[in-house]
Amino acid sequence: MPNLDNILNQNVDSLDQSRSLRWDWYLVAGSLGIFALALFLHFWQLGTIPYPVFDESLFGQYAKEYLEGNPTWEGHPPLGKYFIMLGILLFGEHEFGYRIFGASFGSILPLLMIGMVYRLTYQRNLALLSGFFLLSDGLFLVESRFALINVFLVSFGLASQIFLLAGLAQRGKLRTFLLCCAGLMLGATASVKWNGLGFSLLLFLVVLWVWAIAKFFPKKLSRLGILAEITKLHWWQYLLCFGVMPIAFYSVQWIPLFMLNPGGIEPESGFGAIHSFWLSFVRVHEHILWWHSTDVMMNNDPEHPSHPYCSLAFSWAVLARPVGYYFQERDGYFTVVQGLGNPLLWWLSTLTIVGVSIASVLPKLRQFANIGITNYLLLGYFSNYVPWLIVKRCLFVYHYMSSAMFSFVALAWLVCQIFTQKGLIRYLGYGIIATVIISQLFFMPIWLGLPILPEDFYHRIWFMPDSLPGFNWI
Repeated sequence: MPNLDNILNQNVDSLDQSRSLRWDWYLVAGSLGIFALALFLHFWQLGTIPYPVFDESLFGQYAKEYLEGNPTWEGHPPLGKYFIMLGILLFGEHEFGYRIFGASFGSILPLLMIGMVYRLTYQRNLALLSGFFLLSDGLFLVESRFALINVFLVSFGLASQIFLLAGLAQRGKLRTFLLCCAGLMLGATASVKWNGLGFSLLLFLVVLWVWAIAKFFPKKLSRLGILAEITKLHWWQYLLCFGVMPIAFYSVQWIPLFMLNPGGIEPESGFGAIHSFWLSFVRVHEHILWWHSTDVMMNNDPEHPSHPYCSLAFSWAVLARPVGYYFQERDGYFTVVQGLGNPLLWWLSTLTIVGVSIASVLPKLRQFANIGITNYLLLGYFSNYVPWLIVKRCLFVYHYMSSAMFSFVALAWLVCQIFTQKGLIRYLGYGIIATVIISQLFFMPIWLGLPILPEDFYHRIWFMPDSLPGFNWI
């Protein structure tokens, strides 16, 4: 039986060699091209739609209250509002100031996707196609062009995976430093919204899975790629990087809020400040739990929803109920911003997740899947999706964004596998890419809020109320 350390060392050496060979102008040029297009789409006419739109009225107001010195205790941790506040502080209290940081994070998001996939696979075509698919989606674009906070969550989530994979590829103190950065990013995801904990769940499941492979199927460990290095981490690295660091970040980010609004707790000095911080910390979490369990938030009856855009979690993967962000009719034209994902991208990605899931459990089909890549993607997808299936409060399709990212990578992986085939089947890969691009161009007017004729708007609303049970795009 081969020595486990030798397997891991050979694996890392081969990955390092692959990395040095493939980091060339093609990857750099492709990444810069995607980034340039992302910048254009996110900043073009950013301030045209008047503030506030949808939940901008909440998050924008919460952010403004920090500058006024009286922030509100509301339903989420404060980190996302800090970024909106900083935009107002630096650029002014207007549309651009409120939205600048969301657009900036949205522009960088495809690069983060490219970085994560390349660190995982060292396949440049797969990395670039994954970033391009993310750029092609409408919900990510819409969420990034307003003063909303979901884009911060998914950005920190991807950053946590980049640092994790980069740390696994290093040795010594640099490994520990990078893994600590991964832990800080995990803390940041939960500091935007609690559903950011899905990325922490992903880490836990990946560690559990890798150690299970090492114990029960050691010969398959080399097939996990860089993830096999998880078995070489010390216990104190797990504790420091994935325990202390996320908790430290999550705890510290509350300090500005408690300094301005301690929630009725009388501030103390010296060591007493720790006591008053702890009391405020406990009280604010009691408030958040109450906020998420109020009658308004808990009503998720499809027949009598508490909000017109509430949707059931199992409907997100098929894009049954998008969110309408803005509507105006003027001079015979509609100006609409619809939080609608790229339909063809979403449906193809969902089908890929279903197919890869089936292939991963059926012995005869496992040979078609790379267990290191596909199982990681499945864990990322389901760890960010399954917890929502047991949540009873009013939910929205943008809660699916973290899972959607992993489904996009799965589709990109499938396309790259198709390109390795001979014959006419290769053209299926080109067809999938062309379909996603055509769909992106077709729906772009209702993502950017461009004036269009009413008939052109309704041509893009494929599902009117009651046209198909469970589907409603209005």
